[in-house]
Amino acid sequence: MTTKILLVEDSETQLKFLKEGLIDNGFEVETASNGSEAYKKVYSYAPDVVVSDIMMPAIDGYQLCRMIKNIDETKKIPVILLTVLENKIDNFWGKKAGAQLFLSKSIDIKELVSNINATIRRYPVSEEYKQALREQDGADNSAQTRLNSILNDLLMKSMFSNEFRNLSDFLNYERIMVEKLFSLLSSFVEYYIAGVYFASPDDFSENIIYIDTLGRNLSKNLLSDINYDFFRKIEEHKTIKNSKFEVVRMILGKELDYEFGDFTSKIIIPLIFDKKLIGGICFYTRQDIDYSSFRYFDIMISELLTIFKMKYQYTEKEFMSVLDGLTGLYNRRQFEIGLEQEYYRSKRHPSDFSLAILDIDFFKKVNDTYGHQYGDYVIKTVAELMKQSFRKTDLLYRYGGEELVMIMPETNIEGALVPVQRLRRMIEDYDFNYNGIKAKVTASIGLTMNYQHFNSASEIVKSADDALYKAKEEGRNRVILYEQ
Repeated sequence: MTTKILLVEDSETQLKFLKEGLIDNGFEVETASNGSEAYKKVYSYAPDVVVSDIMMPAIDGYQLCRMIKNIDETKKIPVILLTVLENKIDNFWGKKAGAQLFLSKSIDIKELVSNINATIRRYPVSEEYKQALREQDGADNSAQTRLNSILNDLLMKSMFSNEFRNLSDFLNYERIMVEKLFSLLSSFVEYYIAGVYFASPDDFSENIIYIDTLGRNLSKNLLSDINYDFFRKIEEHKTIKNSKFEVVRMILGKELDYEFGDFTSKIIIPLIFDKKLIGGICFYTRQDIDYSSFRYFDIMISELLTIFKMKYQYTEKEFMSVLDGLTGLYNRRQFEIGLEQEYYRSKRHPSDFSLAILDIDFFKKVNDTYGHQYGDYVIKTVAELMKQSFRKTDLLYRYGGEELVMIMPETNIEGALVPVQRLRRMIEDYDFNYNGIKAKVTASIGLTMNYQHFNSASEIVKSADDALYKAKEEGRNRVILYEQ
């Protein structure tokens, strides 16, 4: 049976030259002068192979190839793309479009014939498959209708993706980004309530679900139920220690008496990247809706995943710039900033805060005896014990070397002594074990607070340092309070 080729070329001269050469080599050839005409002839002619130019007006060769490969009824037909372009990027796009071969238009006719024969042998199209194509052409759903549908779908997907990607301009402005995201989602998704949650690399940060009610005034009890329902699902992927909701775009007015049970359809989607939870989104409605059957559901999730990943990585970069790499505690620069802020806050709104400086006893001996890796392990372990000993509202820092600092807001020195002593005992009792080497470690701690006679934050630090020095003088492994 004669091999059938659909040849697509907008240049009459080139079309005639290629057609005659292929016919002379025993092929049956049907021609088309543009992508739209070619796509319709794929159904009516049912070729064994499509040989197409790339550079054509309206629908180019890449697009034609993608359209052919995009649906089951035509994707088995092999496509060879011809071009005068020879850049790597052109080859890349040819492969991404699904083409079997990407050849230069200057190729010798015999070499072209050889490539066509090899392609047909490698990707044979059965007579049954081609017959099914011709039957599709005779159906009510014509090739032109399918072409229009595909072009409209490609346009919609492109516009859809662009709308989401425009949100990346607001990575640094979370609230603005949330409002624009809700504005976009509400333009094509049916919902009464939607929620957006951005996970943070900082385990101590608040977990906030931003809620859009489309302006409806809903009760706090209902919104609390949404908050609970959402984070219960999210906790399958990450432990949530503290969560709250924040309403966006709600207009004050008569409160609607909706209850959680009124929402008959919902979907909660955790967004995961690299095995980490980076966020989540949810929709609730009083209508019966299968959200997963939404026409652009997969694209929406893919675009959301992209924008949430960018947001998470941006936050992570900002977060890591203020952290000590070894311990995960805030670094010294952040300590200086945090102490200044706490000092002036306590002046504006008179309140107590305490500060403690911890120094690991005989740390040089640990390094000299067991090595620097063991020393790093000890510092990191002590930092983990600190995190277990203090409240979420307390601020923990690596001051430098083996010195760690704790700022305890709204806490006088007597109140601070309890967790500080607890930490000292935890370190004393802990069995340090790294690579099979066991050791016991203790720490000395100086504790102070923002007494009235201090005129600067640096004086508070010096008082804690003095207390620490005294703790070491008196035998180490103890907490010493600064004496006024």
